[in-house]
Amino acid sequence: MKIIHNLYKIGLAVVVLCCAVAMSSCSKWDDFKKYTKDGEIMYTGKMDSVKVYSGKGRVMLRGEFNADPKIKLTKIYWNDFRDSVEFHVDKGSERAVFERTFDVDEGVKNFIIHNYDGSGNRSIAVNAVGTSYGSSYRRKINNRLISAVDFNENGATLTWEAMDLSTGPQYTELEYELNGETKNVIIPINETTVLLPELSAATTIRYRTIFKPEKTSIDTFAVAFRSREIKPVPKLKNSKVPFVAAARNGRWGTLADWITNDAAKIHGGHGGWDEWNGNIFNLESGWGAPAVTNGKIYQTLELEPGTYTFGISDLRDTNLTVDDKAYLVVALGNTIPDVEQVATALGSVQVVQGKTLLELQVTFTIRETSSVSMGYLTTQSGGTPGRYCNIRAFDFYKN
Repeated sequence: MKIIHNLYKIGLAVVVLCCAVAMSSCSKWDDFKKYTKDGEIMYTGKMDSVKVYSGKGRVMLRGEFNADPKIKLTKIYWNDFRDSVEFHVDKGSERAVFERTFDVDEGVKNFIIHNYDGSGNRSIAVNAVGTSYGSSYRRKINNRLISAVDFNENGATLTWEAMDLSTGPQYTELEYELNGETKNVIIPINETTVLLPELSAATTIRYRTIFKPEKTSIDTFAVAFRSREIKPVPKLKNSKVPFVAAARNGRWGTLADWITNDAAKIHGGHGGWDEWNGNIFNLESGWGAPAVTNGKIYQTLELEPGTYTFGISDLRDTNLTVDDKAYLVVALGNTIPDVEQVATALGSVQVVQGKTLLELQVTFTIRETSSVSMGYLTTQSGGTPGRYCNIRAFDFYKN
């Protein structure tokens, strides 16, 4: 009897436990039903692989639809749902690309994308960030600047200043007239110079720089065209080794394209050109040759208003002293002054052994178009040892 009584207790406990489990399950099922009393929740397929590409007062949004054939509408929200745009969709059961461009006020935006079916059921939200650029960006961009213009036998070469690449400069557009025809040139931003072929006369160029705020931007920004007149700056002729002699007698000669006065022609009617050291510029006295008094070797150029520099850019050697009175001289007109009047010149610097190349430069300014003469002036002793100045190259440029 005791065994039967225990079995009865065990059976009763099992029944109570089953009823408790059943009641708990029924309670949870009832709780769930209250969320689905209006039917099963339906979600439309969301957009995948969403990217936003920046533009000028707009953006382009690109994504992919999944295979859900029920998608009929896509709505895109931004500015905390205050602004939105919607696009009707016509797709089949295959995956498809969504790509739309729409206007957006300037700034960085968080876009929220929902797809909808024909019954208004929407997908879960997809977020993407993109930027629309406008007036604030425009205020940060400026035209590329020209730092130098150089004319030579091939045409005109423009040298550009460096730019702030963080603003997105892409290239510069340039146009000019040549022989009645408009020439158009594109200069990539990584190119620091450009040659305008056959251009040898003064002309006006127009140029502007094109920008992209981001590499993937769908739009470009252009600054206004800037006009600039460029003019050839005359060049010194026959200005570096090997110097060319117009006439010669053995080792010594007279320089072509330079004006050499009689006082400098102390070697049998020649002077200034020296065959030694690779056909160099050298007005040498002594060692059997006479002294030089107001010897002059120079060129005359017609210059527009501006600031210029004339000087020695490569000096081999010299033994000239302050007592020899040798100068680089720049003067208005068609000649250079004597040593005694050197202070009347536009500028001058004494050539003395031991000076650096920076100390052998004459910078000058003219206010109106003028004839300007520049060159070498010397009064130097004879005897032994003689006096010499071996110059490999002169330089002249507009600052």
